[in-house]
Amino acid sequence: MRIQLYDRGSPSGKQLFVNIQNLCQRLQIDYDPEYIKDMNRVYTMGLQGNTILLIDGEVALVDKYPSIKELENIISDYLE
Repeated sequence: MRIQLYDRGSPSGKQLFVNIQNLCQRLQIDYDPEYIKDMNRVYTMGLQGNTILLIDGEVALVDKYPSIKELENIISDYLE
């Protein structure tokens, strides 16, 4: 599983990444999530937003900051 969070360094984005890291440890996901500040990479894919979460190359969230439980549900959907 590849988890990438694209964010410019906003406080909300940083907290989302911490939550993602904690969930990955708890769910025993082997792959470490990536925190990427280079927004041009997602812009070249035609995506727009300040914070974009990609899981296995698919857009999971754009400019949303879910609760830990909601985030766990989103990640768990990709584990199945």
